[in-house]
Amino acid sequence: MKNTFLTYLYIKRDQRIDWKERLDSLSKNQQINSRLVVESIKPDELYHAIILVHYKEPLELLIGSIESYARSRTNKERLWLILGSEERAGNDIHRIFEAIQKRFGNEFGHIMQTIHPANIPGEIKCKSANGTWAAKEFKKVLDSRQIEYDKVIVHNFDADTMVYSNYFDYVAYKYLTSPLGQPTSFQPVHVYANNIWDVPALMRLIAQSSTLIFMHNMLRQSRFHHFSSRSDVFQTIVDINYWTVNAIPEDSRQYYDSYFHYHGKLVIEPIYIPLRMDAVYADGYWPTVQNQYFQLRRWAWGISDLPYVVDLAVKDQALNWWNKLVKILQLIESHFSWATSAIFIAILGWMPRLFSVDFSNTVLGYNFPIVTRTILGLALVGLISGIVISFLLLPPRPQHRGKWYYLNFVWQWILAPIASIFISSFAAIDAQTRLMIGKRLDYQVTEKAVTRDR
Repeated sequence: MKNTFLTYLYIKRDQRIDWKERLDSLSKNQQINSRLVVESIKPDELYHAIILVHYKEPLELLIGSIESYARSRTNKERLWLILGSEERAGNDIHRIFEAIQKRFGNEFGHIMQTIHPANIPGEIKCKSANGTWAAKEFKKVLDSRQIEYDKVIVHNFDADTMVYSNYFDYVAYKYLTSPLGQPTSFQPVHVYANNIWDVPALMRLIAQSSTLIFMHNMLRQSRFHHFSSRSDVFQTIVDINYWTVNAIPEDSRQYYDSYFHYHGKLVIEPIYIPLRMDAVYADGYWPTVQNQYFQLRRWAWGISDLPYVVDLAVKDQALNWWNKLVKILQLIESHFSWATSAIFIAILGWMPRLFSVDFSNTVLGYNFPIVTRTILGLALVGLISGIVISFLLLPPRPQHRGKWYYLNFVWQWILAPIASIFISSFAAIDAQTRLMIGKRLDYQVTEKAVTRDR
């Protein structure tokens, strides 16, 4: 839990900093390190482009997300919004764009809608096909205005993604103070808490556990990859030919495309000001559980990247074989652990006695209870630490929830074995089994119902 705790401290530290002021100080500083991006690009030359892809999400949800962008302290003239709509969603997309344009027309320097056509040859129905279409249409606008790609930070956001007011300035500062010529992506921590006060206990547990795992990996550069909503310099997106249009795990594909395109020189910069996301919540308890399972299964489909990564590794002659092998083994290990770790922990302690009645009479059998007690004691410390950090990340309690409701955020952890085995592990096994027998997995959009406290 050390990494998770340190990440939490970094979050609180960076949220207290006035990043707008720091950006302004970069403009005034005459003695800037010539090896940093800011030497060639000034803060007031940067653009922020938000690509907000959506399908059939409610207008209220989109408005809540866009309101958070409009509250940003960054220069509104250089804050652009691209609404990536799907033709398959029907005529309602035009009504949605008109409502957004009417409400936020004065809050952004430029608002545009792109409509991703249905049934393009070579594409599958997935988020990144829509995002890539939007990015290519946006590129035409940049070209017409002769805006350089390395002066644009593109934010690839899901429909439920909300930001803090200093997020864009923070990412801009990190970009401008990065080494010149260093390919860098910016990956913020995701806190699934927009609707956390209204979702069922099982979904609260999975949402908060996902955040804790993500926070842990933020300090492990070798394990820290692109995930879901993220920010990039537009030049890097153009360099890798945008996001994949024929695979479900688009975020991990972006990581491997970037890693091998830049021959291992890619850096994923941790962004400690979180993005606020929705926990899974649909209309009804069982549809919510089903949506959660489908979401985890979709994430676990990332193991399908394996042959793709091997192919990229073989073709990349500039990267040494050890780095390529490590990436391949890490991909295998992470998905194997995802599918099996919780099950192993649940059953391995019982197996020696089940298969050997004399096990207790051996030296190992005599010490076995001591070893397991010690391991479980350490695990309990980690669990308590996780509960405390999850409490600290909670948004303010809404008026329709009493103070006693906080207890629900404690007892929910009793459900950890159910969530980790029957939802998370089974979802991973489901995905891997489908892949093994050659059965396809269609992209299923996670339903996002609007709750009272969002």
